[in-house]
Amino acid sequence: MGVDIDEQAIRASKANAGQNNVQAQFYLPDSVPEGQFDVVVANILANPLRMLGEMLADRTKPGGRIILSGLLDEQIEELSEIYGQWFDIEPTEIDEGWARLSGVKR
Repeated sequence: MGVDIDEQAIRASKANAGQNNVQAQFYLPDSVPEGQFDVVVANILANPLRMLGEMLADRTKPGGRIILSGLLDEQIEELSEIYGQWFDIEPTEIDEGWARLSGVKR
């Protein structure tokens, strides 16, 4: 399942999934079906991650993992504070200015 705030990104994701014979559904934030998952991964920019924080946390099972990438290292502190409301944040991985933030849902 994929979520994005941009309708064009939803269309592109559906096309890419089809070209790769992957069965997946893609949604705008206001149409995401209910459910929780063991792992939630988001490889998007910081602004959508700010906007989607509560929804992504709600979709992660207690004890489940969240992995956020596509971040600049200077955005980690702010996003750690936001996602730290729901997750125990692990040490950040940074490579050439890009960062990955991950944690376990409380």
